Amino acid sequence: MKAISVLRSAVLAGLVAGWGAVHAQVEMGQSRADAGPTFHFDAIAYASNQPQKSRIEAYVQVSHEEIRFLKEGDYYVARYEVTLSIYTTAQQLVHERLWSVEVRVADFSQTTSNRVYNLTQRSLDVDPGTYQITVRVRDQESQKSAQIRRSLMVTDFAKDPLSLSDIMLVSRLTTDGERKTIVPIISGNVNRISDGFFVFFEAYAPPAIDTLDITWKILNLKKSEVFKRNEPEAVTGKRSQVFLKVDDLNLPMGSYFLTVDAVPAGDAAEAHRGLKATTSRTFTVRSIDLPVAILDLDKAIDQLIYIARESELSYIREEADDTERRKRFLEFWSKRDPDPQTPRNELMEEYYARVEYANQNFKSYVEGWRTDMGMVFIRFGPPENIERHPFELNSKPYEIWYYYQLNRQFIFVDESGFGDYRLRYPTTDLWGRVR
Repeated sequence: MKAISVLRSAVLAGLVAGWGAVHAQVEMGQSRADAGPTFHFDAIAYASNQPQKSRIEAYVQVSHEEIRFLKEGDYYVARYEVTLSIYTTAQQLVHERLWSVEVRVADFSQTTSNRVYNLTQRSLDVDPGTYQITVRVRDQESQKSAQIRRSLMVTDFAKDPLSLSDIMLVSRLTTDGERKTIVPIISGNVNRISDGFFVFFEAYAPPAIDTLDITWKILNLKKSEVFKRNEPEAVTGKRSQVFLKVDDLNLPMGSYFLTVDAVPAGDAAEAHRGLKATTSRTFTVRSIDLPVAILDLDKAIDQLIYIARESELSYIREEADDTERRKRFLEFWSKRDPDPQTPRNELMEEYYARVEYANQNFKSYVEGWRTDMGMVFIRFGPPENIERHPFELNSKPYEIWYYYQLNRQFIFVDESGFGDYRLRYPTTDLWGRVR
C-alpha cells in the first residue's frame, strides 16, 4: 500500500479519462496518502476502586498496513506514538498520556496485512462528567499522524444502587476456570464475526441482589426493533461481569443501536422493586471489502453521481438482488483500481473519505455530499486556498475556493443566511452544463 503514494496524488485522473476536455482536467488534490495512519479507538467507562471516581479504559488499535516497517536484522520493525488527551467540555485539559509502541514481526506479509493489528490499552480514573477525548497516532518513520475526537459521558456509578457500565463488544471469549480472556472489537464493526459476538459490561448491585433480569434489544437507525431477548443473569457481590452472546443475526449493512436494561429478579425482586439500570452503545455492520465510510450500499451507489455516467448508474441500480448489485458496484471500482496488486482499492477509499468529509462539514438542508460545496470538494479535493467573507457590507456571506493548479475558482454564496452556500461561479456545473 505504501509503495504507491505517488500514484495516488492524482488518483481521480484515471476515473475521468476519456470523458472529454472538461472531465480530463479533473484531478484529485490532497490524497489519503498525505494523511497519517488510520486507526480505531474506543473508550469505555467503568466504576473505579477510588472513591468518587470512575474509570476510563481507552483502547487504540492500529493495523500493520497503516504503519511503516523497516528491516532490522531478522525482523521488520515499526514504531509509533500514541497521545491520549482528555478535555472538559470547556476545553480544559485534565489528563494526558503519551506512550510509544514497537511492533516487531519476522514475516514480511504481516507488515502489509489489514487483518493483523496492534492493540494498546490505558486506564485513567476521572471525575464523573462529560469529556472530549482526542487520540493522536504518529508513525515514527513517516512522521505522519492522524487523530480521532469523540465525546464520552462518564457515569457516576456510585450514585444509584443499581447501575451498569458502558458496553464493550467482544469477538472472542475463552474461559479457563474462573479466568476469562477476551478479544475486544475496537472498530465497532461486527461483520467479520461469522458465529456472532459478545456484549460485555459490568453490573453494580447491592449484595442482597443475586439475580438480574436482563432485557437487551437492537434497533436500526429508523428506531425499529430488529432483535430482542430477555434472560436472567446471576450476579455476585457489588461488581459482576456480564457476557451476553449475540448470535449471527445476518443484519444488513448499516448502523445499529444496542440497549440493555436490568432490573432485580429472584428473591430480591420485591424488596428492590423500582430499581432499574440501562446502558447502550452503537455498532456497525460493514463489509471488509468496502471503505469504512460506506454503511449503506444504495446510498454509496447514489454518491457515484459525480464520477459515473448515467448508464453506469442505471446498470448498477437496475439489479434487484442485493448480492448482484453489490457485485456490480465493486466491478465499477475494480476497473478504476490504481494498483490492483494491493488488497485495497485506494481510489475508492479516497472518494468515500471525501464523501464522509463533505457530510461532516457541508451539511445544510440536505446531506453534505449533495450540497454544492460537497460536490466540488468530492470532485476536486481540498482547495489550495479559501477566502471567507462572512460579514461583508452590502453583500451576502460568500466563500471563494481556489484551485491554482487547475486554474479554477468557485464562488459560494449563502443566500439564506443559514449556511446554505450555493455555487455562483462558474455558471456551468462540473460537466460544463449551464446551471
